[in-house]
Amino acid sequence: MLTNLNNKTLAIHLFRLSFGINFFFHGLVRMPNLEKFVTGMQNTFKDTLLPEVLVTPLAYIIPFAELTIGIFLLLNKFTRETIITTFILMNILIIGSSFAQKWNLVGLQATYIGFLFLLLYFTNDTQKIKQNETTK
Repeated sequence: MLTNLNNKTLAIHLFRLSFGINFFFHGLVRMPNLEKFVTGMQNTFKDTLLPEVLVTPLAYIIPFAELTIGIFLLLNKFTRETIITTFILMNILIIGSSFAQKWNLVGLQATYIGFLFLLLYFTNDTQKIKQNETTK
């Protein structure tokens, strides 16, 4: 099966799988320690302009969002929508990191956005290539 894929298509699938693994395990390892994660987020933002009423629900949602994103990317289901959702999540994280003045995290999160751009950009092309190959 892998020998039938051109390098561009194979590369984008491996890239998607790598992101899927990353997000899946981000979410998975936080699940058993969810309360600790939420408390850590609350402590991080307690001296910022972000109110706890926003921080707490987001802190509970983030691990589930990461886990779900990871699963969809690994399964290659709803890939375009999943990448768009991941863009939204990463921008929310950038906003939070900016409020906490954690500029090193902002840079890392911006790097993720750059890679998400590439993933989305090339995923569209590989889906078109795949569609064209099946219609021939």
